[in-house]
Amino acid sequence: MRITHLSTAVMESNFDWTIVKVETDDKITGYGEAFLGPGLTAVIREFGEILKGEDPTSIDRVLRRMRASCVHASPGLAFHAINGIETALLDAIGKRHKLPIWQILGGKYRDHVRMYADCHAGEALESITPLLVPRDPQWMRNADDAERQSLVSLKHHGWDASGEEHLTPEAYGRRAREMAARGFRILKFDVDVPTPHETDEYNRDLSEREIEHAAALVAGAREAVGMDVGLAIDCHWNYGVQAAIGLARALEKYKLLWLEDPTPPENIGALGVVQRNTSLPLATGENHYFRLDFERLIVEAGLRVLAPDVQKLGLWEGRKVADLADMHYVNLAWHNISSPLGTMAGVHLCAATPNFLALEWHAASVPFFDALVKGGEGPLIQDGKIAVPGAPGLGIELDEDVAYKYRKPGEKFFGD
Repeated sequence: MRITHLSTAVMESNFDWTIVKVETDDKITGYGEAFLGPGLTAVIREFGEILKGEDPTSIDRVLRRMRASCVHASPGLAFHAINGIETALLDAIGKRHKLPIWQILGGKYRDHVRMYADCHAGEALESITPLLVPRDPQWMRNADDAERQSLVSLKHHGWDASGEEHLTPEAYGRRAREMAARGFRILKFDVDVPTPHETDEYNRDLSEREIEHAAALVAGAREAVGMDVGLAIDCHWNYGVQAAIGLARALEKYKLLWLEDPTPPENIGALGVVQRNTSLPLATGENHYFRLDFERLIVEAGLRVLAPDVQKLGLWEGRKVADLADMHYVNLAWHNISSPLGTMAGVHLCAATPNFLALEWHAASVPFFDALVKGGEGPLIQDGKIAVPGAPGLGIELDEDVAYKYRKPGEKFFGD
């Protein structure tokens, strides 16, 4: 089996969903998904020439070659591209040898993968560009009233998220109850949101009033679902050490599963100071790309939960990071903002690792999420879990006709 062609397609969803398609000389096609970024598809296509004629079953060597070819421009966007290609290669390998990806990764520990629902800030997330600018997707702008209604109440799904009426404890509680009723046993909310007590948006500090407001939001969610549903809180790297410690201590009584990204990702030492001053487990990792970074997070910062991104780290490297974490009895809560293809890639990785906590689902606001699965029978997520597939490769196929309907203007659709 030799690689003959590499192409991409992008869908405008809550984020850009960039799909990679690898074709081979024995007519096997593999699909993968790459983490978003400005100019990403051009970077992916750059790899097409060096991959042509390669045997994808030499997966480790092929990945090393791609990384070596862009060492001057890594990690970041180059790794986003490489890891999207990697999943497509693994999908093709699995189809060629009639093996699901989890079996290529060493076998499975579980038959279902637990998902956690990212509830954003009391409402679902609107659509944003790769530069995090809010947008109205073209497919929505072009839809007539009847079609909008057929898309399962877009306002309810969060596409009309104007205003700040959702930034209240009551709204957090409503959202928590809604997602718990859908079967999710772990929920995550943001607390780095506008408050009536803002002081300075640049100094990474938090006043006591701001901390009280954040704690009230968490209390609203906790009181709504009780202790039977796990809660995690995201801060998106917004705070300094002292502010993060104050916030963490204020949230300790709510028994969080983890407090995510309280400080900027580049300073592992600062995060360690916060972790040593709170009983809450801190989590980070979605902006890290190397095993060495994760070793430092475990050994130097003392983290007990890691949160790498499936598409940024990749399945092959992700399996190695999971082994490293398992040596230190550290768990993984995987970050994931992808389509059903990228989500299913995460399912295979999570099935194949013993120290797994949960896999993120960030697409509750996307009304066409399940429609992208070709021949899908019912929702991909049922009762807060995804069944680990036994079919070869990813175990699901992209419905290209549905994907085309939601394509991003200006991007080639698999070379068309």
